[in-house]
Amino acid sequence: PSIPMVLYALLTGTSVSAMFLGGVVPGLMMALSLMLTIAVLARREGLPKGNSLSGARAWTAIRRGLLPMTLPVVLLGGIWSGVFTPTEAAAVAAFYAMILAGIVYRALGWRGLFAVFAESMRQSAVVMILIAGAFVVNYAVTAEQLAQVLVGWIQSQDLTAVQFLLLANLMFLLLGCMLDTGVLLLVVLPVLMPAVRLLEIDPVHFGVVAIVNFMIGLVTPPYGLLLFVMSSLAVVPLKDIMAQVWKFLIPLVLVLLLLVLFPSLVLWLPRLAGYGG
Repeated sequence: PSIPMVLYALLTGTSVSAMFLGGVVPGLMMALSLMLTIAVLARREGLPKGNSLSGARAWTAIRRGLLPMTLPVVLLGGIWSGVFTPTEAAAVAAFYAMILAGIVYRALGWRGLFAVFAESMRQSAVVMILIAGAFVVNYAVTAEQLAQVLVGWIQSQDLTAVQFLLLANLMFLLLGCMLDTGVLLLVVLPVLMPAVRLLEIDPVHFGVVAIVNFMIGLVTPPYGLLLFVMSSLAVVPLKDIMAQVWKFLIPLVLVLLLLVLFPSLVLWLPRLAGYGG
């Protein structure tokens, strides 16, 4: 489950479960587009093939991964069934993961557990500082009536919902090259929400599309965070990764365009589950 989706739902009063469900089809579309891209590139460039996976090895991998794979089932199933809230679901999932790591797999001792708690507190503090800063910026935006100015400009230009979404996503793609996802989510999105309501754009559709856009920003040169992570993990020069990443950005942007033009790709599953937006 996406932390940005939870933050977006918190900021806009949107259903968290609807956001999670709305992200399922886009996630599958992005995965499929990347798989097709990799298959085409591998065939065209003659990349080496890996060893085929035998039935016995596949079954062993499934058995070993069965318990960890139940974690998202517990988390999402609990939220969608109404057994617990998203906040309670996070606590249940964390406890379940701790049981697996500490008792079942014996991979987490007391010292490691303390390190996990310390890192969790550090990450939570970063998010809270971002939220606090966003409230300050949002206060300034409200005082200067920037949202109202934007709404007035949209009315004067007679923009349609699709035109607004295309402009907003183009802006997100450009800003995502330089700014952190948290800044875009907590500072930029609240300025646009009055325009979203004015044009009667579904908040789940807008939120999922925006977050997909932000995720593309994580792999967009020159400052995409995941570019630096992959350079470090794969021990590959950053310039080499940047030279090749465009081949994967193209299918992702095409998926993003489909999500903008066809809201039902996002809203079909939430509405099937009872979302009334």
